[in-house]
Amino acid sequence: GRDTNATVYALFDGCDGRPLAVIEGSQFTLRKTAADSALGATFLARPEVQTLLVVGAGAQAPWQIRALTSARPSIRRVLIWNRTSEKAARLAAEIAASGLDAAAVDDLDATVPQADIISTATAATAPLLKGALLSAGVHVDLIGGFTPRMREADDEVMRRAAIFVDSRRFTLGVCGDLTQPIAAGVIAETDVRADLFDLSGGTHPGRNSADEITLFKNGGGGHLDLMTAIAAYERSIGGAR
Repeated sequence: GRDTNATVYALFDGCDGRPLAVIEGSQFTLRKTAADSALGATFLARPEVQTLLVVGAGAQAPWQIRALTSARPSIRRVLIWNRTSEKAARLAAEIAASGLDAAAVDDLDATVPQADIISTATAATAPLLKGALLSAGVHVDLIGGFTPRMREADDEVMRRAAIFVDSRRFTLGVCGDLTQPIAAGVIAETDVRADLFDLSGGTHPGRNSADEITLFKNGGGGHLDLMTAIAAYERSIGGAR
């Protein structure tokens, strides 16, 4: 079928307004979203993680697997759950063909405690991930829930986790996994410990201990589009503008 995420990015010079590039957007979005999660995992996931659970088997899922296994090469096993089990099985077969141990799972709740990293890439409007099932030391990477009405993780996930985001400015006002529990008084904005600007700049250390449950809310946002477009443009012209 047709791509449901059909987009085009136009990049302009910030000094004089000259058009610099027009970039096909669907693959662009998949890559920048996965890279955002990988950067979060670099700061927040334990270095020795071995099992990755991916919730959702849509277009974003294989990119999450590529990015997270790059950020944590210690990953040896990939488990995939999807509402439609056939899609999970197809993706698992593709990943297994690349050399990783990959399998589709039918019971999400039973699989969650096995995971060292959980990456959710769904369009869910009701929580799929239950905090009571999380194992100590797990890193949770939330990609869906990018509107106020969408949500992937329940209140207990938010209570138990040390919460980090890619951008405070975007996620706190838009993403349902944050706006809903904040509105209900489950957590407060001050419970968000840091964003990628803090982590990359060294003003926050990230994970505090091996047993800490960390959560990274990957909200996307225009700043990522701009940075990725600039990187793609500069690479296309050999790094010189």
